[in-house]
Amino acid sequence: MADVLNPFVVEMMGMPGGDKVLQCYQCGTCSGSCPVIEEMEYGPRRIMHLIQLGEKEKVLSSKDMWFCVSCYSCANRCPRDIQITDVMASLRELSEHQGYATDREAEFGQAFANTLKHHGRLFEPELMIRYYLRTMDIPGLISMIPLGMQMLLKNKLSFLPERIKTPEVMHAMCPEPQEHAAAPVSRPAAQKKGWLPWLVGGLLMVLGAGLSGILWGLTSRRGKLL
Repeated sequence: MADVLNPFVVEMMGMPGGDKVLQCYQCGTCSGSCPVIEEMEYGPRRIMHLIQLGEKEKVLSSKDMWFCVSCYSCANRCPRDIQITDVMASLRELSEHQGYATDREAEFGQAFANTLKHHGRLFEPELMIRYYLRTMDIPGLISMIPLGMQMLLKNKLSFLPERIKTPEVMHAMCPEPQEHAAAPVSRPAAQKKGWLPWLVGGLLMVLGAGLSGILWGLTSRRGKLL
């Protein structure tokens, strides 16, 4: 029985990049190479150790994988050839699927990924709407309208998103999450997204666009008079 692996270790070994998690001998090269180590709670070395110990809740509740910038410095320098960057991506997928991703860093990461998956390119207005509505921060969303209007007037933002010519390629790169053995953890009621936040977001977008158009018209008119 002593040779039976922890279920979380087995789960990670079946995920992309996780086939060599047990080969990590804690040399610390990954943490020494990480450009955002100061922002992390554990760092990649300790994350790998926690995976080996089977500390599923600690790992999937951590913010560390959401701070990972996917620079691949850790993977390129790992003496055991462990694809730690891919491990971080797999942890993000598990955390989201199983209901551990409830902090603001995780919500921003999911909003960013969903926006990119939908258009193939980043569309900042939609990203902000997705993020603030996922966190139910309506005042924060409203506070971004003045900045958005200034950027629109300076032609730094567009009303319509730019889409890639071959969206099927993006869809192939971003398949639907696989069903994992563990049942998803139920989220708090405040974290469940319904249709109402998206309706509010759409109304705010229309309001912001209208105010931007009025301000742009007044500015252009004033420029002509001068």
